Amino acid sequence: MPPGIDIAMCMNRAQFTGAMAAIHSILRNAADRAAIRFHLVVGAGESAEFETSIRECLGDRSIRHVITEFSPNPMLADYILAGQPYTYATGESQALNFSRFYLPHIYPGLGKVIYLDADLIVRGDIAELHRLASLETHVIAAVPDGTFESWAEYLRPGSAPLAHIEAHQPTFNAGVYVTDLGRWRKHGVLERLEDWMRTHRLALEAFYFGTQSIMNLAFYRGFQPLPPEWNVQPLGWQDDIPEERLRRAKILHWSGKRKPWLPDGLYRDHWLGYAVDRKTR
Repeated sequence: MPPGIDIAMCMNRAQFTGAMAAIHSILRNAADRAAIRFHLVVGAGESAEFETSIRECLGDRSIRHVITEFSPNPMLADYILAGQPYTYATGESQALNFSRFYLPHIYPGLGKVIYLDADLIVRGDIAELHRLASLETHVIAAVPDGTFESWAEYLRPGSAPLAHIEAHQPTFNAGVYVTDLGRWRKHGVLERLEDWMRTHRLALEAFYFGTQSIMNLAFYRGFQPLPPEWNVQPLGWQDDIPEERLRRAKILHWSGKRKPWLPDGLYRDHWLGYAVDRKTR
C-alpha cells in the first residue's frame, strides 16, 4: 500500500453526526489531505446507508475512504450483554466501541493507524500526530490520562485480577491513539484483550466495564506517551475545563454523555464550526 496516513474510526447511527464533523475537521486542517485514508467501521447492514450519507454530507468524492461492517463474535456479544447493567451506553454502541480491538482482522493490510473516536474534532494537522507516535519500542501511543490511583474502579478492595496493578502507573484515554496493526498481530494483542474480557466476564463488579479499562489493563506499563494537546477531554462530562487548555488543544474530545450535537452538549461553540449536514456541500 502506498505511503499515507490511515485513520480508523468506528461509529453507529447515533454517532454519525459527530463522525462527519470529525472527518471534516481532519481534512480542513491537513496540509496534505490527499495522503489521508479513512477506514470506517459500522454495524452490520449499515454500510450502504453510511456511504450515501457521507456523500450527501461531505460531497467531495475525492475523500479516500472504505466502509466495513462489523458484528461481534459470540464471546464479545455475551460480554457486552452481561455488562449492560454497568454502563450507560447501548449494546449497539458498545459493539462498535469494541470493534477497535479487531481492526487488525477487519483491515489485515494496514500497518500504522491513527484510531479516533467519533465524538471529537481535530484542529491540528493529523500528520503531526502520525509523526509524533514513533512506536519505536511500543505497540501503541496515547495521551496519558491520570494514573490507576485516580481510577478508583480499577482498585476496588479484594479485586484479585488487579492485584498486580501499581496505583502510580499512568493510564490513557482510549479514544485517541496511534498503533501498528501488524504488531498487534505479531504480539498477540487481541488475544491479550480477549483474555481480559473473559476474566472480567467472571467478575464484572471487579472493575469498570468498557474498552477504556480493558485497553489500559492490556497495555499496562506499555504505551508511548503523547503530548496532552492531542487529546483534551472529557468535554462531555467536565464543564469547567480552562479556556487556555481548550485554546491550545489539537484534538478536542467529547468523551462523556453531553455530546456537542445534543441539545445539552457542552462547549458547542468549539464544535459547530465543523458540523456538517446533508445540506452542506
